[in-house]
Amino acid sequence: MTEWASLQGTYGSAEQIPGLLAAAADAEDGEVWDELWTHLCHQGTVYSASYAALPALARMSRDREPAGRSAPLHLAASIVAATDGPEDPVDVRRRYEREIAELHAVATHNLPYATTDVDLLYGLEALMAFENGGVWQRDLHRLADDEVEVDCPSCDEHLVLDVTGPVFRMESIADGSLPPTLMTPVDHLATTIEGRLLDLTRAHGREPLSARMQRFFGRATCPACHALFHLAQPFP
Repeated sequence: MTEWASLQGTYGSAEQIPGLLAAAADAEDGEVWDELWTHLCHQGTVYSASYAALPALARMSRDREPAGRSAPLHLAASIVAATDGPEDPVDVRRRYEREIAELHAVATHNLPYATTDVDLLYGLEALMAFENGGVWQRDLHRLADDEVEVDCPSCDEHLVLDVTGPVFRMESIADGSLPPTLMTPVDHLATTIEGRLLDLTRAHGREPLSARMQRFFGRATCPACHALFHLAQPFP
């Protein structure tokens, strides 16, 4: 039995977490899930109670119909992918190996049910969490936004990447006089994380998204110092 009162959440003792998990079991989304996110994964920070909630989240993800899996699946993915917590993520993955395997199976099975490109992006990000897929287990969803902010890993210039058009344009936020630069697509081997994500996107019939993703995984040039880098480098 989990001693929830001895565990910590965002606001201290986790004694209220069992009640929230019980209420969430009967809800596909809504306020109770917002509360769980606040208590267990607040702005990417996780706690001892977050890890303890993984078995319940895995069970909910496994037992629900596809339409109701997103809430527990994505919360579990964010907990597993988190690097800001009280334990080494390697130890967490080892201790919850069985639950992560169950969640991985659900995430894989759920990909065909994504109705939009954004749904698929979040589904792939969750899958990457259960595969320990580098920065893309936390940052793939950035492609769903219109703009992505990064810092140049060479000169620390604060940059913004416009991902809305047929080309991805990089600009300096502080110095508008600097000419923008364009992202250059890169061919990724199937054995890389990026290659796997591209293959999965194509396999689910999302060629336009795959083309955007390939640019997102491409090579950037800093408008300030002209250093070449990949977006995965400056993500926190």
